[in-house]
Amino acid sequence: MEDKDYLAALRQALDDGRLKIEMDYAKLDHVDSPVLVQAEKAWWVFGGLFGGIGLGYFLDWHYGVGFGFLVAIGYFFIGRRIMNERMRQRMRSLVMEDVVLWRKQWRLKGLALVVGEARCESPDGSWIRFAMAHVTGETPAA
Repeated sequence: MEDKDYLAALRQALDDGRLKIEMDYAKLDHVDSPVLVQAEKAWWVFGGLFGGIGLGYFLDWHYGVGFGFLVAIGYFFIGRRIMNERMRQRMRSLVMEDVVLWRKQWRLKGLALVVGEARCESPDGSWIRFAMAHVTGETPAA
């Protein structure tokens, strides 16, 4: 089997519910990560900045500062959850469909493959050996 076949086996196990992918979003927040879109954070920053400036200019600076605080609170309580869910969706729909992107993501920290009690963490663990042993049932070569 080739690496694309093992990735397909991981995808199938994920769809079947046999495999779980744990994601550490703080570690996946890396410029080289295929699941991160930097513009998602920029939307919050620029929205708060320009909205606050606009309110401060047209109404009063108190409104601008208050709006900035509301945007910051909204980001920490709502925005980060939305961005994390989008990262999870991109992991399944984009990265797990392309072995080149999967390998690029696996070189970074922040992923763990879990089947029952067995666990394989990026980048130190071998995802192919893990797939062989716990997903396809093959015996990994020594």
